[in-house]
Amino acid sequence: MYKKSTEPGKILDVDSYLKQFTIFKLKVTDALHEGYDTTLSFRNELNGYRNQLAQNYLTDTQTEEKLLQKAYQRSLIEINAWHILIALPQEASAEDTLRAWQKASDIRERIIKGEPFESVARGTSDDKSVKINGGNLGYFSVFQMIMPFEDAAYSLKKGSISMPVRTPYGYHIIKVVDKRPSKGRIKVAHIMKTIPPGTNDNETKQAEMQIDSIYKLLKKGASFAELAKKYSDHKESAIKGGELDWFGTGEFIRDFSEAAFSISDTGKYTEPVHTLYGWHIIKLLDKKTPGTFEESRSFLESKINKSYLNSISKKSFVEKLKKGYNYHINQDAYKWFLDHTDTLIIQGLKSYDRSSMPEGNIYSFANQYITTIEFANYIEKRRSMVVTKDSSVFINRLIETRVSDHLISYENSVLEKKYPEFRYLMNEFHDGMLLFEISGKKVWNRISNDSSGIHRYYEEHKNDWLSRRGIEAKIYTLKSPDGEKLLSAAFIKYSRKPAFDNLLLKKFNKTNDTLLYINEGIWFKGDNQEIDKIDWNNGSHSFFRDGFPSIILIKRVIEPSPLKFEDVQGEVMTGYQEFLESEWIGQLNKKYNVKVDNLLLVEVKKKLRNE
Repeated sequence: MYKKSTEPGKILDVDSYLKQFTIFKLKVTDALHEGYDTTLSFRNELNGYRNQLAQNYLTDTQTEEKLLQKAYQRSLIEINAWHILIALPQEASAEDTLRAWQKASDIRERIIKGEPFESVARGTSDDKSVKINGGNLGYFSVFQMIMPFEDAAYSLKKGSISMPVRTPYGYHIIKVVDKRPSKGRIKVAHIMKTIPPGTNDNETKQAEMQIDSIYKLLKKGASFAELAKKYSDHKESAIKGGELDWFGTGEFIRDFSEAAFSISDTGKYTEPVHTLYGWHIIKLLDKKTPGTFEESRSFLESKINKSYLNSISKKSFVEKLKKGYNYHINQDAYKWFLDHTDTLIIQGLKSYDRSSMPEGNIYSFANQYITTIEFANYIEKRRSMVVTKDSSVFINRLIETRVSDHLISYENSVLEKKYPEFRYLMNEFHDGMLLFEISGKKVWNRISNDSSGIHRYYEEHKNDWLSRRGIEAKIYTLKSPDGEKLLSAAFIKYSRKPAFDNLLLKKFNKTNDTLLYINEGIWFKGDNQEIDKIDWNNGSHSFFRDGFPSIILIKRVIEPSPLKFEDVQGEVMTGYQEFLESEWIGQLNKKYNVKVDNLLLVEVKKKLRNE
């Protein structure tokens, strides 16, 4: 804590720090003595902080970082791929899964032997979009496909065809036809004339004629933004002059995206482009090349599938814990559960026969275990978590879920023992919370609520807050650097006569020439350095003001007096806080006996000096 309290390059005196630390510990001890750590609000806040801090110790951060790095590398590449889908529910039976896989394999074999991918796709794919695109997905990049599909596509070489790839939608056959460097992200504006589904030929031709007319206006120098506002059918962007949000490859329909990315320079626009939705004229407003990993980190973190990331990190973390804590599964008990789990058990229509169940544990690690009876109870309560007819899938998933939760829960319970830095941080937060709570009661809340105490403190210490010494005076300044004697002689001559200010003004200020200036007012110490140097006594004093000869006539010296409470309320409250703090520390020193091991202190000082 001493090292954390010192600023870089500065050495804090150990004895001074020890004094501060002793006061801190006295306050924490007082809070413990008064039971601040036993309140529900304290425990909830401390547990909330612990849960937050523990997350950094209960996940595999290295795996997360690797996934982010992989996503970044993929973001630098764009893939053009074709695919065929053989639909299959996620929880299909083993027989249906095998049948779908075989069908996908047979389709792949047809393509390998030379049949055109598109014709095979149109005849076999369960993806409804095949009727429109023939199975061609166009260019896409990271985060635009479901993860198993993305993993397979990025693993393939240009021109190669994948084995059947399983996703929640079924089996996919993927062919990668091109890979290219990322084109980054662009911002465009567009003018659109829509062609809704079912539009007849005359209306389609009318839309084409309208977009051609708009294009001709642009070629003549008309404003793109104004034409978009006036003629574009895409009302959401029309009100903004046709502007769309930033996008990358694969985020818009292929025809629009490819046309937009083909524009060479900002400010240029395309000829009319036909898409599924109508006609567009696209103008490039700005473009960004791919950023560095650090520049892209926040975007990657916002786009990456959190549940997938968490599941991968959790799985990796659990595997490390299994090795570290010598995880062991009882194969005899495991086999018994496989043999005695049928569809009735899975569906919750019957329970396990405990009389034939083997004794002992289903698994163990460290000093932890779950007995076979406990695992049976767990299954019968949680079986709805797994939707399958396969007993091995059912048992394996429930064992993995129970083991994962058990391992992480155990790891969480030993963080303070296992990681000294975690224990130190928790102790710091614990003591810091106690200090905050008791300081509020003993000092801060009293400042807010004890108005009579504050005013009493002001009355007892009001001479600590005095007004500045001042003078009420009149200053005569002659704007003539060599006029000191003239001013002095005239002042002596006229000062005893009535209305002598007017006499002086008439003497020096003739026609349009103003030489003498008279200022009357109150000046306080610190207002003017030249006036501060004068002897502040009643009467006249000669001096130079801004380089010109001057005479100041002091009428009255204003001696310092206590300022009003309203004028020094902030300072009074600070002083009252320091007073309460000092009073409290005095009470703590009387209440608790503090002992310092001086021999140990000497050793600590030596160690700090040698570092």
